[in-house]
Amino acid sequence: MPIEIPAAVRIALALVDADGLDKLTVRRLATELGVKAPALYWHFSSKRALLDHLADALVAPVLDDLPPLDTPWLSWLEQAGTALHTALLGHRDGARITLGADLRIARSLGEFAERAVDVLHRAGFPLADATRCTGVFVHFVLGRAVEDQTWPDDEEAAIASIPFPLMAQGMRERQAAGSTVADSFAYALGIVLAGLAAKRPV
Repeated sequence: MPIEIPAAVRIALALVDADGLDKLTVRRLATELGVKAPALYWHFSSKRALLDHLADALVAPVLDDLPPLDTPWLSWLEQAGTALHTALLGHRDGARITLGADLRIARSLGEFAERAVDVLHRAGFPLADATRCTGVFVHFVLGRAVEDQTWPDDEEAAIASIPFPLMAQGMRERQAAGSTVADSFAYALGIVLAGLAAKRPV
């Protein structure tokens, strides 16, 4: 039977959501599709290639919701970063899937970065610096999403296991104040954006 890449990607994402990234293999996906593994390797030469297609599918919906390029640049980055973080957390191990993606395949992530470069360049950053700043921005969102997805579900037990009293107390205070993952991400993103604002040429 012919293999349709979008359908294969949807099934692969469902497998990850059900059992986690570590259980996903090209061979297992072939079994789910009812084909022999060599036939699937024709489309996905390795697990990394498969993950690149998954990353493309994960990020593609974000592009439809990005603000216009003429939005004030800090506001654009805040909205875009939040949208990307939310999308990655929308699938189990979504951030790990996206780390190290080949942008020639994960084109939606590349397009996300391209738009960020455009926004920063319009804001006055030389093009070379705009690419550096975009790297900082995108890598922060991906790395933060990985951390958020690996944090244990039992937050109280996780905090109790921290052997550093000041950090543990501070996290308990955040927990008592009702701080959410989204709140913590917004706070951290604000620090990154303040740093980018400080680097903007006058």
